[in-house]
Amino acid sequence: MGLAFSAFGLPGWSSIPTGQVYDQYFKDKKTDSFEAFHVAYVEFCKDFNTVLPGQDFDTPSLEKIQKFYDDTWKLINEDQEKKKAFMDYIRDNVKEAAVDDSLFIMAGLAAPAGAIVLKRTGQSIPQLKRLDLLPNVLFVPLFTLAAIMGATAVQMKQRSRHT
Repeated sequence: MGLAFSAFGLPGWSSIPTGQVYDQYFKDKKTDSFEAFHVAYVEFCKDFNTVLPGQDFDTPSLEKIQKFYDDTWKLINEDQEKKKAFMDYIRDNVKEAAVDDSLFIMAGLAAPAGAIVLKRTGQSIPQLKRLDLLPNVLFVPLFTLAAIMGATAVQMKQRSRHT
């Protein structure tokens, strides 16, 4: 059936043999054009990132995928060789996304104090007087959660800009 994904250093995938992954996404699909291969590859990557919640994997650029297709995939006719070449490519080129936790830590530490300052400022600014309707017990956690979600959005936008 093939090697287990744990051999690639991907935790949680040890029960899914790579042979099954290859068979599901590539074996029975027509991948004789780059467009068809790329659709299968994108489907693989989408499922790959959704199976492990909280973990993301950076995939290679379109140029690298095109190069793999032209230099390797297109030249191989035997299914077993394609499977081995694809799994070698995935092992070498798909890396776990690096996450900078400092942004989340700073947002988590600064948000509660910011929430209290905002609420006190709201007592003297008419547009923010409505914040007094929410008790601190609800307002501070909600504000902190919103700050962490904002930090996540900023980090995702920066990552998508770099790829």
